[in-house]
Formats: sequence, C-alpha cells, structure tokens
Amino acid sequence: MSRLFYILFLSYAVATSILDAQIDAINEIAFKKGYSQQDLNQIIYQYGVPTVAQLTQLQAAEVINKLQNSSKEVNLKKDDSNEYKTVIYDEKPILADVLEVGMSKYFYLVDGNRILGTIVEINDDICNIKTKEGILNIPMNDILEETIDLVKTDDTRYKGPLIKEDQESLLVRSKYGDVIILKKEVHSMQRYHGGKLSPQIESRKTFEQGEDALVAVFFDPNAFVLEPNTFYLSAMSIGYGLTDRFMMTTQFGSSLSNDLNLHPKLRLMHQKTSTKETALSIGIGIHRNYKIRKSLSKFSHKIYKTENGDDFNKEMTLNKINIEGEPSCGNNESSCIDLDNFYDMEENNFYWESYIVYSSKRKNPTGRGKVGYSVGLKTSNISQHIKNSYEYITNDGDTLTLNGDNVPWHYRFYATFEYDLQKRLKFVASMYADNTNRALPFEDAISDYLGDIGSPFSFDALGGDPATVDFDFGFTYSVNENFRVGLHFQQPYIDIHWEFFEF
Repeated sequence: MSRLFYILFLSYAVATSILDAQIDAINEIAFKKGYSQQDLNQIIYQYGVPTVAQLTQLQAAEVINKLQNSSKEVNLKKDDSNEYKTVIYDEKPILADVLEVGMSKYFYLVDGNRILGTIVEINDDICNIKTKEGILNIPMNDILEETIDLVKTDDTRYKGPLIKEDQESLLVRSKYGDVIILKKEVHSMQRYHGGKLSPQIESRKTFEQGEDALVAVFFDPNAFVLEPNTFYLSAMSIGYGLTDRFMMTTQFGSSLSNDLNLHPKLRLMHQKTSTKETALSIGIGIHRNYKIRKSLSKFSHKIYKTENGDDFNKEMTLNKINIEGEPSCGNNESSCIDLDNFYDMEENNFYWESYIVYSSKRKNPTGRGKVGYSVGLKTSNISQHIKNSYEYITNDGDTLTLNGDNVPWHYRFYATFEYDLQKRLKFVASMYADNTNRALPFEDAISDYLGDIGSPFSFDALGGDPATVDFDFGFTYSVNENFRVGLHFQQPYIDIHWEFFEF
C-alpha cells in the first residue's frame, strides 16, 4: 500500500506545474552560483522546455539539487551523441549593446553600482545620464546589458534588451520591433544583468503606484474605474470592470431584500503621464424596489411627530423618537412607536441617484508613492418618496402623525484625499456637505450593518445626530495585492476592498 501511495505521489509531482517558491529558489541559487543566462538555459533545455516556469515540480526539484551540489560547471549535449560533457564558460559580463538617448530605467554597471536615470546625450562613447543627484558621465563599456525574458498572462513570450521602464510598463526591444508591455499583464519575468540571472522577484505594481488603486473613499466614488475583467467585493457591494472605462456594481444587501439595483460608472475623460493621472466620470444608481424605511432613515432628522393635530413641535423628529427596533427604544417596547402601524409604511419606490466626479493623482514629490484627490456632486430622488404626512390611530383613539413636509431635495458635495504612507498603507480623508448625513455611534453602526437595526448589509437606522457639514479620515492597509482593509472614525467605521484581478 505504501508503494502505491508513493507511485501516486510521484505521478502527481511529475504532472504538477512548478511552484512559485521553486522558481524563486532556482533563480536565487543560480545567481549566487554565478550562472549566466546561457548556463541556466542549458540545464533547463535538458528537460525539453525553454523556460524555468514550464518545469514540473519534480523536474524543478532535480534542478535545485543540481545547482546546490555542483560548481559553476554545466552539462552540454554533444552534437553527435546523447552523452553530456562538462564545459566552463567565460566569466566576462555582457556589456550593453543597445544604448540610446531617451532610455529611462535602472542602469547596472560593471563595478556593482546601480543608478536610476535617463540618457540625455551620448558623446565619444560616454553616456550622460540624468539622475536625481545630477548628470553622471558613464563610459558605455561600463554599462551591463539588461535583458528581459517574460511570459504574459495570455502565454505570449518576449525576450530582448530593456529600453525603458516605468511603474506600469516595460519597453522591450525584439529583433522584430519595440514592444510595450503592461506590468499587470506579466505572468512571469526574469531579468539578466550582464548575462547573469538576477534573483529579484518582479511585482506587477511598485510603490511608485501604491499597492492598489482606489475606486472610492468611504461612501464616495472617485473618477477611476476597475481594470477590465476585475471582480470587486466590498462590505456593501459587488462589482465588475467591464472595459477600461466602464464598471458596474450592485448593493448586494438591497438585492437580497428584493430591491434589485445597478450602479454603473462611466469614465468620460482620462489623461495619464508617467507622473500624473486625471479622470472625469459620471455614475448613476437605480433601485426598482427601494424601501420607504430607507428613505425615511435618510431624512429622519427632518420628519417630525404631531399628536391629534396639535402641539406642532418640529424638534420632536424621527431620529429622537423611541421607535421599535432602534437603540433609543431599549427594552421598553410598549412605550415605543411601531412604524409598521402607519399607513403606507410598506410602500416601496423606484429610486435613482446620479453623480459627477473629477479625480487627480500624481507621483509624490518625496518620491514615496502617490498623492491624489477627488471632488464630486451627488443627488437623488429620495425626498420624492416621502409624503407630507403618515398617520396612525392608536387603540386610545389618538392620531399620531409623522410630517414630511419639511424634507428638502437631497444633495451631497464631497472632496476626498489619499496619500501613500508606505507601500501597503494609505491615509485617506473625506470632507462633505450632505443634508442626509447623521453621525451614529460605533456600536449602533455595527448593529445597523448586521441587520439588528433595519435591513442587513445596509445603513438605514433612524437615529443619530444630524451633521450637514462633516469630515472623516482613516487608514487603509493592503494585506496583499487583492485585499485591503480600512479603519476610520465615522459610519461605517470599517471598510474592506477585495479585488480578483483578471477574473
């Protein structure tokens, strides 16, 4: 039986693709042993594949073992037989064959130095490279060749000298022409400096860009959209990037409560350079069955109670009244008002909202990450859902009336700000003027979201103090390339953002 398990395990290992950890190990060991690109390729070719990424797990284990237990000697096939002979290659590094004005990237030098800059002039075999520290005059024969061997997510492969690189793309020169490749489309990549494999692990995004791109700050959308074919999940909605300028989301809490809804966003304008990006977008939201309770919750501080048509006291608003199911009611429900007893409380309405927003972000002058802002205007037809009055006749014959004649048209002006503090950590802030805004304590906001108050996965509590002009700030942390969590000081206090790239 143990032999059977061994055979099954061996068969699985032979057929299973190489692990990322094995690729990293092969690259790092080869670099430390001083193997050139040609050295490593000759070892890989023995397994009938052109690249490390195409090895199986078992083959990768054999390669790692060979590298760990051998000197810098490699086996080469004879031309006329199946035997192998040992050859030691010349250790001289390969110098850059392609150097031209405009090349902008890291330049690796024969003495081990590495500089980041742009070639601005070449005279008498001297490259004048502009860096942050000034212009350096470097002999051409001191610059190592940097070549790229990469495989894209669509299995396309490119190999050649690296001409230019920024935070989002690579310009690779092949014998058939120059090719621009977006880093987000790279499945695997190896770099060779002077013919030797570099052990560095490539990432799709760098701190120049930040670990992730925001499409909203708290409740407020910005003008940027999801990447095409990207699935998105937050604490209140799910969405999908349909094209490079159009995305769609839906609030799943409302949809699960029979209020199907769609929230498309369209980017109208977009300009992008290596240091700055701006965009202008519009968005709408439509709900086919928007619950009247949610509409009342938005303007609960504008709806006031009267009894038997007397004692008009506009200070006794819905957010201050003891309502069943609200924290203000406590355990004494007999003295609280049940909204379900009021006429027309079960009525649902067609809801729409629309907004326009402008966003800008640029490279931080300090060189650490990016800084950006957005300004937007949003409105909706919530006030049209609310009638002038809702009446309820008690068992004692008294008439209670909720008056909605003081409800204005909804508006929200907002400005948001984001700043990369570290590669994974952002500072975010928002300032807004919103005539539906109310401040809820933390425990009430959590109860509201979980459905202990109103519907689950939404915010429709009636309580809270009105705050027409207010601000909020907090931090978001990227756990990995896909998942981000946030903490701030206003409702909803906690934020999540989960993206599945190339879904």
